[in-house]
Amino acid sequence: MAKSKKNSTGQLFGCESLLGCIFQSWSPRRRKPSLPEKDHRAKDNLPSKSSTTVTNPKILPRKSTDTSSQPKKSDPQKPQQKPKSDENLPRKSSDSARKSSDSARKSISSGSSRTESKRFSLNGVMGNIIVKPQPAVKANVTETRSRWEGKPVNYRLDPETLKKMGNEEYCRGRFGEALVFYEKAISADPKTPTYWSNKSAALISLGRLLEASDACEEALRLNPTYERAHQRLASLQLRLGEVEKAMCHYNEAGKYTETKHIEQVEDVIKCLRRCDEARRSKEWNVALKETLFAMSYGADSSPRVYALQTEALLHLQRHEEAYSVYQKGTKRFEIDSFIKIFGLSLTSYLLMVGAQVYIAVGRFEDAVTASRQAARLDPSSEEVNAVARKARAVASARLSGNLLFNASKFEGACVIYTEGLEKDPYNALLLCNRAASRFKLGLFEKAIEDCTLALSLQPSYRKARRRRADSYAKLEKWQHAIQDYELLMMETPEDEETRRALTEVNVRFKKQTGGDVRFKGVGSDMVVVN
Repeated sequence: MAKSKKNSTGQLFGCESLLGCIFQSWSPRRRKPSLPEKDHRAKDNLPSKSSTTVTNPKILPRKSTDTSSQPKKSDPQKPQQKPKSDENLPRKSSDSARKSSDSARKSISSGSSRTESKRFSLNGVMGNIIVKPQPAVKANVTETRSRWEGKPVNYRLDPETLKKMGNEEYCRGRFGEALVFYEKAISADPKTPTYWSNKSAALISLGRLLEASDACEEALRLNPTYERAHQRLASLQLRLGEVEKAMCHYNEAGKYTETKHIEQVEDVIKCLRRCDEARRSKEWNVALKETLFAMSYGADSSPRVYALQTEALLHLQRHEEAYSVYQKGTKRFEIDSFIKIFGLSLTSYLLMVGAQVYIAVGRFEDAVTASRQAARLDPSSEEVNAVARKARAVASARLSGNLLFNASKFEGACVIYTEGLEKDPYNALLLCNRAASRFKLGLFEKAIEDCTLALSLQPSYRKARRRRADSYAKLEKWQHAIQDYELLMMETPEDEETRRALTEVNVRFKKQTGGDVRFKGVGSDMVVVN
């Protein structure tokens, strides 16, 4: 009887009748919000809202806010994911991990030649932040603007909140602001390794690799089994050229280590070994090529690789390129930090190469300072001591020769400059100074030889080009003089002295040939116009 009384409304009124259908559709117990027609298929797959008991709290669904009343700022097809802590990060399934490793092996085996080698790509795991690769498009200002811009920020919040605020700034590309939040979180709780790992990620994005390495090491000191910190430090050590350390940390990184990471380290090890062999045999073209390969395999911020490349360029008489490469490789050169990370031997080698670069470009005082520091770190190295003696000799020759030149003792100055060139035959500054002395002595042909050699070492050396142009004018080689003067005018159009010299040479050439001369450009011939 109880079951028979619980008849449905449809059975009572007759669902098949028109009145039953209307009552059934408008019944308050069965009334539900209607879905669009395209969503009816996905209706059954939605989770039930009435089920509130969950047996496993780890798979508790996230609380989602009602987005119907709030305007959406981001693209609905690309939802922004909040950074998660290490404990809540989603793990890859075994199938997806196996597929990624298989695809990595296929991509590695597809490279047939060394010129089409594997390019180094940073891993997307940043501490406890997973950074998805973004397309190389210009960022929109409204998307990267901070939500706290122009507002006071309370830095006395709990460290976990500060970390989340830092993660939000990091995902917006505001790495300096993210670093501030991470440092505040560390100040509040310095014993949490996640904060140190996130700080390392922000420092890497800011290009401060040595500080990032220190932050990663602190995270591992707090938690030696922190796999992501191992992976981060391994990628840093690879970029810095410390390949043995990188291999050790990759072995400790667990599931975050892929086959391509190990192969990158092995490729850099082979390149560095070939660089050392080429340096011993003085095959500088081979050494230069191997340094470029090492950078392409991942050691793109290695001071050792940059120093090897600089030394090869110096021996190939490409002084300007060598100086530029050395400056790029030692932007934040601090001796104490380099000794801590790279050791005494490598730091001494970097200082020795720096002394050679400074000698080549005429910064003799800096060369003497760098060579002294290198000899202090490695006093038993004969190579370092030889560079120190060379730096002192050329610095003394320049100083003594300049004193004699200013006293109008040009012959004595020429002798002193020659003595300095015996220690360094390809020093552009001493060559140019000796050319000035020879010009004063009327040895114009010898002056042209010195200036030409100096320009072959440093093509942008203005003093050498001006002195060669004056020497050509003295020898009445008007076309060559006009070519050098025109090049100087192209570099500095506001130089009135060079303009007057060019006008005078043009007038004399016109009187001699009855025509005017026009220079078409670098490497082209003169054109005489009647």
